[in-house]
Amino acid sequence: MSVKTPSKHITKTSLSSIHPLSYRRDRLLPAAALAAAVLAGLLLYGLPLWQCLCWALAFGGLLPLGLRLGDRAAARCRWAALLLGPLLAFVLVEQMNYNYLVWEELSALQIALNLVWYYMAAGLLYLVTGRVRLTAGLTTGLFVFVGLANRYIIHFRGRTIFPGDLLSLQTAANVAGNYDYTPDAVQLHCLLALALFLLLLWKVPKRPGRQRPHWQAVFPVAALCAAYLAVFFQTDFLRQVEIEPSLWTTRGNGFVLNFSVCLRYSSVEEPEDYSQETLAAIQLETEKDWTADPDAAGAERPVNLIVIMNESFSDLAEVFDLETNEDPLPFFHSLTENTIRGTAYSSVFGGTTANSEYEFLTGNTMAFLPEGTVPFHMYVGADEPNLGGQLKSLGYHTVFMHPYLASGWNRRAVYQSFGFDEIHFQGDFQDPTYMRNYITDQADYENLVRRYEEKEAGEPLFIFNVTMQNHSAYSVPWTGLDRTVWLTGDMEGRYSTVDQYLSLLRESDNALEYLIDYFSQVEEPTMILLFGDHQPQVATNFYTEVLGGDFEKVDIAAAQRRQEVPFLLWANYDIPEEAGVTTSLNYLAALLMETAGLPLTEYQQFLLQLQETVPALNAVGYMDTDGTWQKSRDALSEEARAGLLQYESLQYNLLFDSLEDRLPDFFTLSGPEED
Repeated sequence: MSVKTPSKHITKTSLSSIHPLSYRRDRLLPAAALAAAVLAGLLLYGLPLWQCLCWALAFGGLLPLGLRLGDRAAARCRWAALLLGPLLAFVLVEQMNYNYLVWEELSALQIALNLVWYYMAAGLLYLVTGRVRLTAGLTTGLFVFVGLANRYIIHFRGRTIFPGDLLSLQTAANVAGNYDYTPDAVQLHCLLALALFLLLLWKVPKRPGRQRPHWQAVFPVAALCAAYLAVFFQTDFLRQVEIEPSLWTTRGNGFVLNFSVCLRYSSVEEPEDYSQETLAAIQLETEKDWTADPDAAGAERPVNLIVIMNESFSDLAEVFDLETNEDPLPFFHSLTENTIRGTAYSSVFGGTTANSEYEFLTGNTMAFLPEGTVPFHMYVGADEPNLGGQLKSLGYHTVFMHPYLASGWNRRAVYQSFGFDEIHFQGDFQDPTYMRNYITDQADYENLVRRYEEKEAGEPLFIFNVTMQNHSAYSVPWTGLDRTVWLTGDMEGRYSTVDQYLSLLRESDNALEYLIDYFSQVEEPTMILLFGDHQPQVATNFYTEVLGGDFEKVDIAAAQRRQEVPFLLWANYDIPEEAGVTTSLNYLAALLMETAGLPLTEYQQFLLQLQETVPALNAVGYMDTDGTWQKSRDALSEEARAGLLQYESLQYNLLFDSLEDRLPDFFTLSGPEED
């Protein structure tokens, strides 16, 4: 009888189970080099020494680590990474979204609804790749880089990424080179955490080849995902759980959830009681109630009508009562003769200039459109009623001028649809001078004057000019710009971006003086309207200080201070003079046409009637007749609510109803001009 002796052979699997961790001596030198490089780089960046040491030790300690795992243990680690990766991505994204204490800042429901999107993305990638480890790395990395981009957008524009931004990538690319992309400390820590996760993931043995999904599990999960998407996008689920889109911040929802909520509301529903009968009644009521201003009707009409939407033009010092070494807008403030001036409220802040263009040219309002949308990309179609087309029908030669790239905000296609006779972009400007990489207002206005001088005497001319000089960012070198105006008092030396912006305003003021002086000497009746598109995104902490708190936490009155832009309507002939006018950008074209004594469309007549009960409105709120801002229509008078519902119905009819159902001759001039 033979006796079997125990085998001295130990299998790879059993050894792995006994000693799963090991240190590879051949990697100790590279690990030390990596730790030294991380330490040096972070010290040069300026992180505290203890943080630098922690990261250096983490990378240096992990690199030589070896994992000796059996097939089953390796599979478990890969699936654990797939489960933990999206969770890590969520935490890092919210860190960069200013939700530093994410478990306290967000409710359990908000956290769960965010994570659903992360895990659905991971599931989709897994079905495409068939590799668990690769899916974990890609999911985590992609979401972290989206969060990184979102933090830049918050820093540059004062708001987060919205669905409409995906249609504006060319515009973003046009100005991308003018910003500072040095990561802040939070971004750097998140990138380091991502790198550490990927390094650890690399240590997990990979499964050779693609892994076939277990279809008995895939189908039920896919069904659950489909059901979730249907509930999310097709029902009132979000309203029932009181989750609403956030325009200015996503701290209350979380970035991914807020993006998906905004996507949910990107379609526009019919207003309450919408019908052709309701529209016909609105038209009849407008025709019955409209009474033209007798002074405007008998006024001299301009041969030249010039509108300048000045980039980021804001009377910042006056709005927030800032102390400065001198007035940044002395000429602008000096104009009183033949001048109407006041405050207009914009729907946007820090960017999305195109939406201000849209409100002014069409009379429509962003208040009735989904958060984060850009009508220039989504809603403008052929022969869209607009101020340019209106003036063209009155015999004006229409010109659009913008001293920057044609690809921004889809402008070339939009202004072709608007029917402008001429469209000029950066390459068409002669003898340009630059300030911080943008064509100056002075050079812009010189080209405007040159275009005026090319026309035939007496030819009616309409020019719509969108400037570029004052575009962000305001932390770039002062190339071509003198430091002339700066903050004094308690703020002196604290906000360099504000100082640069104030000096830019002075240059805009000098250019305006040149333009007004020139047309003061022109014999042809000329009217000039100048307004800002939005306030500048100079520094988030500056606005927190002047508003008395974070934007999302201050009351509606304080929030609207960030939406104020000045406007100035001047003529080289006698017009009624007025100061302290309050309006919003959607009303401004109607005011221009009425002051110029030119025929108004019925839509403009309606807007001027509505302004008597709702003096101003924008995407942030509504002003009542005593000048108080309300966040909701429900707080307004019954008359104001009824007027806004009519406005919403008209805008829906113009943008979303079929062409054959559009109100006839309501949005355009019906025929030849009638005196």
